[in-house]
Amino acid sequence: MTKLSIIIVNWNTKALLKQCLKSLEEGCGGVKGCEVIVVDNGSTDGSVEYLRSITGIKSIKGITSMKLVENQSNLGFAKGNNIGIKQARGKYIMLLNSDTIVEKGSMAKLVNYLDQHSEVAAVSPLLLNEDGSYQKDPCYLKSPSLLFVFLYYNPITRKIVSKFLPHLLYSSADFTKPSLIELVSGAAVMLRKEILEKVGGLDEDYPHFFEDVDLSYQLRKLGFRLVLIPEAKVIHLGGRSLQPKIKKEGKDEFYFLNFYGLFLFFRKNYSSFKTFLVKTIVFSQMIITGKFSLIRRLWNK
Repeated sequence: MTKLSIIIVNWNTKALLKQCLKSLEEGCGGVKGCEVIVVDNGSTDGSVEYLRSITGIKSIKGITSMKLVENQSNLGFAKGNNIGIKQARGKYIMLLNSDTIVEKGSMAKLVNYLDQHSEVAAVSPLLLNEDGSYQKDPCYLKSPSLLFVFLYYNPITRKIVSKFLPHLLYSSADFTKPSLIELVSGAAVMLRKEILEKVGGLDEDYPHFFEDVDLSYQLRKLGFRLVLIPEAKVIHLGGRSLQPKIKKEGKDEFYFLNFYGLFLFFRKNYSSFKTFLVKTIVFSQMIITGKFSLIRRLWNK
């Protein structure tokens, strides 16, 4: 019986992927029936050849099976994960970035919590920076609202509010014990497969960012709880899985995808008037910083 399916979407992050898979030797300790599904989005850095050499055999301690799904092109984060979810056999699904390092026994702690709390749809490990500090930004932010957008997307207000009124931007969860959170990060989150299928998986209209924000919103709207489990720890080498894309397409592409996701989230879940206000807030800041080409790209999004 497969208890847990870990899905990793990879695109040209061979070195990071090796490190991530190595960490699962101890990270999956205590979980009976754990499969890993790596969905490769058309990598050209030798990732596929490496994955072919280790799939189909029990080459990683603690892993029942390894499976490789080869896409011919980069289908994006959401679609890549959905492809993996369809092939998963586990009761629970772990979405995991390739730029993560899972600490010893963390998967078992997440599985055990879900086993004991049927009202919880998803659990998040404590995501850490390399120096051991909490990765509050971007992993433990409040769910987007008009106030959040106004305060967060202006670097001046963000700095002031982060210092004096952090509860307006960041999760107020207790980072020392299991606590409710508003958002789970797609970098590392464990979900019940039946509930994930109920909401239709990740929304593929999001090309890269905000698919996890939208998923969190949909789950909470259905009355499910999202919980942070601090005893389970994952180091997130923030943004490194994106570096090949940024290197190829430029930093403006990063900003485009981010704001595209933000606008789509509001258009999908809120009124057209609120979406208009969000765009006004964001575009005003872009005018100040001279990002006119970005405004043109995002104008009708």
